[in-house]
Amino acid sequence: MAKRPNKKQKRPLAAGVRRPSKPVRRRSGKDIQLAPRTVRRTALLVGLLAPLLIIGLLALATNPDYQAPCTILAVLVLMAAVVGLMMIRSTGWVIWPAVFLGVLLLAIPTTALRAQLIAHRGVDTRVVITSAHSGKDKTGKVSWTCGIRSEDGHPLPHGTIGGIGCSGSSVGRSTTVLADPDGWAPPATLDENLSFRSAGVYVTGAVAVLWAALTFGAARRSLRGRGGRKGGRKERS
Repeated sequence: MAKRPNKKQKRPLAAGVRRPSKPVRRRSGKDIQLAPRTVRRTALLVGLLAPLLIIGLLALATNPDYQAPCTILAVLVLMAAVVGLMMIRSTGWVIWPAVFLGVLLLAIPTTALRAQLIAHRGVDTRVVITSAHSGKDKTGKVSWTCGIRSEDGHPLPHGTIGGIGCSGSSVGRSTTVLADPDGWAPPATLDENLSFRSAGVYVTGAVAVLWAALTFGAARRSLRGRGGRKGGRKERS
C-alpha cells in the first residue's frame, strides 16, 4: 500500500523560488532595557519630582476653585510616574505597592492640608444658615450641606458647611464657624476634628518617603540584575 503523504513535511520549492522568511517576533515589554544613566534619571524624576508635584497640586486644591483641575493634573502626574516606574522595573512586585501608595498620595493631602490651614488661620465667625441641601451616598446615608453668610450680611468665600447642625430645619439659625480670613480654604464647623485630619500631613510625608524608597529600590534591583547578567555573559565567553 502506498504511504499517505505527511502534511507536516515541507514540499520542495520549484527552482528559483525562495522560501519566505519568518516574521520577526517583537520583544515583550519585559525585554526592554534602559541604559543605566536613563534608569537613574528616571528614578530621580519618579521618586522625587513626582510626589512633590502631586502634593503641590493637591495643596493648591485646598481652594475649591482650583480643586477639580489640580486633582486631574495630579492624577495625570501619578499615571506618568507609574509608567516611569514600569520602565525602571517591569517585573516583580513593584507595581501594586506603587499603585497603593499613589492612591494614598491622591486621597490624603487635600483634606489634611485644608484642616491644617483652618486650624491655624481660622477665626470664629458668626454666620446665618441660608439654605440646606440633602444627598444620599451609595449606602443610603443622608448627608446635608448648608449655605451660610456672615451675620452682617456679607457673603463668605466658599460659604458652605456640613456635619452636625446642618439639616433642613436649620435654615435661618445662627451658628459659629471657623473661617479663613483670606478666603482660601472653606469654613469648618466647630465640631469637626481638625487635629485628626491635620495628622494626615505626617501620613502624606511618610507615604512620599515610601514612594521614593520603592522607586530607588526598584532602580537598584534593575541595575544590579543587569550587572549580574553582563557578568554571566563574560564568564561564558
